[in-house]
Amino acid sequence: MEIAERNARDQRWLDDIAAGGKAGERGVAGLFREYRRPLLAFLIRHGVQADLAEDALQDVFVRVVRHAASFRGDSAVSSWIYQIARNLAADITRAPRREEQLDDEGWQRVSDATVCDSDSSDQQALDDCVQGGFAAFGRAHPERAEALRRAALDGWSVRDVAAFLDRTEAATREYLSQCRKRLREFLLPCRELIAEDE
Repeated sequence: MEIAERNARDQRWLDDIAAGGKAGERGVAGLFREYRRPLLAFLIRHGVQADLAEDALQDVFVRVVRHAASFRGDSAVSSWIYQIARNLAADITRAPRREEQLDDEGWQRVSDATVCDSDSSDQQALDDCVQGGFAAFGRAHPERAEALRRAALDGWSVRDVAAFLDRTEAATREYLSQCRKRLREFLLPCRELIAEDE
């Protein structure tokens, strides 16, 4: 589904929520079905403890319902929802997360976290390694990981990512480039598996 189509669908659900009644229930169900899993992961990546993430998710949707009528459409509906989640995560953690600067010991932890299991198939080992590398990257650089996920996996345009990050498009392009460079460092252990396949 194209980003514009997805946003139009989300906007219809948001309009239904603002209208209330049965339409409101359908709107909440639609948004919840679409965003439940990614929002849970997002909240956990932003410092919400896993055992509190479901409650935090419910709070996100309470805020979405409460403020649906006041959404102005200045950004994509999904950006607005994720901003609500980001604000809630900041409220819960009470301290802004800072990117971790890694020393030699920190890089060793990253290396240990991305070591691949040699007992599984080659493709599975590579998949596990990449997932482990991205997870370690996400722990060290949560905001950078979120920006890359939205651009690469969710198919957001540079404009959408720029709106989400509250940056210019040019600054966002540079930021995404720097994010990719940092991610490569976390995926270095996986290169050996690719070389073995060739």
